Amino acid sequence: MQRCAESARPGRTPAQFAAAGRLAFVARFAALFCALFVALPTAFADGVPALDEREALRLAGAAIGQRIPDVALRDRQGRSVRLSSYHQGKPLLVSFIYTGCFQICPTQTRALLEAVRGLEKRAGEGQFNIVSIGFNQPFDGPDEMRAFAAQHRIHHANWDFLSPARESVEPLTRGFGFSYVATPAGFDHVLGVTVVDASGRIHAQVFGDKLRADQLGEPLRQLLLDMPLPAQNRIAAVVERVRILCTVYDPDTGTYRYDYKLIFELIGGALFFLTVFVYLGLEWRRQRRVRRRAAMPASAATAGAPCQPAR
Repeated sequence: MQRCAESARPGRTPAQFAAAGRLAFVARFAALFCALFVALPTAFADGVPALDEREALRLAGAAIGQRIPDVALRDRQGRSVRLSSYHQGKPLLVSFIYTGCFQICPTQTRALLEAVRGLEKRAGEGQFNIVSIGFNQPFDGPDEMRAFAAQHRIHHANWDFLSPARESVEPLTRGFGFSYVATPAGFDHVLGVTVVDASGRIHAQVFGDKLRADQLGEPLRQLLLDMPLPAQNRIAAVVERVRILCTVYDPDTGTYRYDYKLIFELIGGALFFLTVFVYLGLEWRRQRRVRRRAAMPASAATAGAPCQPAR
């Protein structure tokens, strides 16, 4: 009894039938693959989570003025630290990153490094602290954060890379108004730096992956000038604040430089007020002498007069 296939194609050998079957299978597989290749991107894109940029900016703005959470973290050496220890008496710049990012986070961190170098020329070294916090836990541990810092050659004494516990990520990011969404390619998240004052309250949110020194410099300048003078070294603190006032941002170099015109104006103004003060002091002294002489009685005025010969 013949097979249906054999009766349908008389004259073919079994080998020819096998070859034809293999070709048909390959053709059907190719057609199915092409159909999936065309249909999958559209179907997959519809289900990929994405960050709501408008809502993310709203949450970041709503966090301004709020006190940041004081959670326990680990530094690059695995030591336990409190976030509050970084803003006691100093402003703090906070950046959220994840070490598995190969483009955006490294670009933002390098831009922040250049901005910090420019800010240090204006505010001086040690006037503020910086922390980068890895939010992709448990994959952003101390070892990964240390490697990330070394890769980008960040060796600042006042810049640390911190790892929160996994259960602390959500309250920490919520307190900063930082939004992120997990995607198949990594994380879609807000790009920017949070400026925190010395009391632990969020002062400003600065957005962008290519931060400039002037974008961070203005809120930082305001915080440094509004801080109370220390009980000790008041003169040094005043000189430091005058130095901050006398610097301006140079867009050509991306850093701050001294504004010598403003320096001369300040010196001229100081000399003018000093001259007026000396003049008023001397005039007050002269008027005081005149009033004292006018108030003296006649007998006292003539008591010291030389004796006149009698006539």
